Amino acid sequence: MKSIIFLCVCGLLYRSALSQDSAVGPIGNFIRTNLVGQPVIHDHQTWIFDPDLSLRRRKQFIELNGDKGVYLIERLGLGIDGRADERLQKQRQRDEGHLGGLNYFLP
Repeated sequence: MKSIIFLCVCGLLYRSALSQDSAVGPIGNFIRTNLVGQPVIHDHQTWIFDPDLSLRRRKQFIELNGDKGVYLIERLGLGIDGRADERLQKQRQRDEGHLGGLNYFLP
């Protein structure tokens, strides 16, 4: 068991030495990548965030896509190949007389 662990550690050290040639060396590189983490992880980041933006855009979304995205779902189902009018007519003929397109409650 000890020999397997020793071989795994040696393999990881050898692999890290081959993949990144740096002044730190293979042991320092192994510690940095596996224990501490890359320096990018520890950088401080700032994000511009406006929590009220969604409230301002909600009205625009409802006007364009309908309440809860009903028109959006319909538009996605019509496709983008220029045959949207044909598909819309077929869908409306298919759904005529059904409850939301479902015939579960109808005989």
